[in-house]
Amino acid sequence: MKHLLLAGHFLGFVLWLGAGLASMHLGRALRSAGREETALLLSVMGRVHRAMLLPGVVLTILTGLLLTLQLYGGAVATAGYPVSLMVMQGAGLIGGAVVLGVTFPAATRLMRLDPTGPHAAAFTSLRNRAAVSGMIAGTLGLVALLAAAWLR
Repeated sequence: MKHLLLAGHFLGFVLWLGAGLASMHLGRALRSAGREETALLLSVMGRVHRAMLLPGVVLTILTGLLLTLQLYGGAVATAGYPVSLMVMQGAGLIGGAVVLGVTFPAATRLMRLDPTGPHAAAFTSLRNRAAVSGMIAGTLGLVALLAAAWLR
């Protein structure tokens, strides 16, 4: 069971970071795009978020929590948890919360707004919020990855 959970955890992490990198590149292209291209790029970004980012974050968090619960009662619980494990868990949970609480809702609302109409100010604000929260979540994801590498 542990190997299946680890495989799911790795798959979720790859989906999460891969979709985050794809969204980052789409966001950079979005800044110089015209009005018709903006709608298309936002549609692609929304599909990437729904098909890859959201399932990746949810899978990573769920399998991580299940793997953590398997540690209780074992040799690690009596000897103490390594600092790198706690850093990986903390960074992963906070990064996942940022994605689920800020990045994904902002990107979803962003797809529904017209960038040049009466909602231009809201569009710019949401785009900046999605970009900053995506950078924070991506940085926390990389910290979790480095902590996991340190753990091995």
